[in-house]
Amino acid sequence: MSFTASEIAEKVDGEVVGNKATTISGFSKADSANSGDLTFAENDAFFTLADKSQASAILAPSGFHSSSKTVIQVKDARIAFARVLPLFFNEKSFTPGIHPTAIVADSAKISDTAYIGANCIIDEESTVGSKSIIQANCTIGENSNIGENVQLFPNVNIYSGCNLGNNIRVHSGTVIGSDGFGYVFDKDHHRKVLQIGGVAIEDDVEIGANCTIDRGALGDTIIGHGTKIDNLVQIGHNVIIGDHCIIVAQNAIGGSSDIGAFSVLAGQVGVAGHLKIGPKSIVAAKSGVITDLDGNNQYMGFPAIPAQEAKRQIVATKNLPKLSKRVTKIEKIINDNNSQTNN
Repeated sequence: MSFTASEIAEKVDGEVVGNKATTISGFSKADSANSGDLTFAENDAFFTLADKSQASAILAPSGFHSSSKTVIQVKDARIAFARVLPLFFNEKSFTPGIHPTAIVADSAKISDTAYIGANCIIDEESTVGSKSIIQANCTIGENSNIGENVQLFPNVNIYSGCNLGNNIRVHSGTVIGSDGFGYVFDKDHHRKVLQIGGVAIEDDVEIGANCTIDRGALGDTIIGHGTKIDNLVQIGHNVIIGDHCIIVAQNAIGGSSDIGAFSVLAGQVGVAGHLKIGPKSIVAAKSGVITDLDGNNQYMGFPAIPAQEAKRQIVATKNLPKLSKRVTKIEKIINDNNSQTNN
């Protein structure tokens, strides 16, 4: 499908500088763009490359101009980039229906507009909403509910008693509703505490590949509206993650911790159990959270402390070798003086 520069600008709230009738039929990065392509540049370096490319038009922030190409100026180039891509690239579509190899319980309710792929298993009393896509080899346990326009990629496992809202994407290998890690030491062994809660995932959530979200011990583990979870994330039982959080790869969040809305946990953050992280917190990569954190602040380190304090400690640590030499020198002077006095 082709668009004029003017049509694309309208879709991204942009302004055309140059030929509004420029025809655009594709999107590509600068070094592989051809005539008819739109390319993307968000800074001077990338704009220079884009301006030298074969692309017919450039999507760029306000203030960028080209003497040879049409420029679509936008307030935020990354947001515009995200809006433009679906115009040229569509995900695979699925015709509604149930694959002959799928096993669907008689009491399960599947929307006529949903797709159930090969070798899927849908257990008793479960539901799959309209326009949802359950790809091959997925399992949905009993009494679990899948909302509208949900996509489960291949090999996703939803245990019993889980509820997924609308417009959710769950990538391959993720397990939702596995048992929380609950044990008590009884005389001479670890006795398992049954995990009888569930998992509730609110609308517009995306969960990456090979994540594990444990069911609650009693109540539900909750993932808030609009939250995005990267690959390889472990979320313990009864965790509550607020709305619109970003949880980056290889995070581990201990049971019953509460992550406030609009927070960001960077890669490989560890959060101990039963903690509260306030809204709009940003925790730097590889940090270890072992105490409650107030919201509206940045944290880093192990243990995680306010970022400015942590940076001062890092600088001080770098100066320790010099300080050690100074102390040694001062000690020698003191010892020499004491020796002379005693003599």
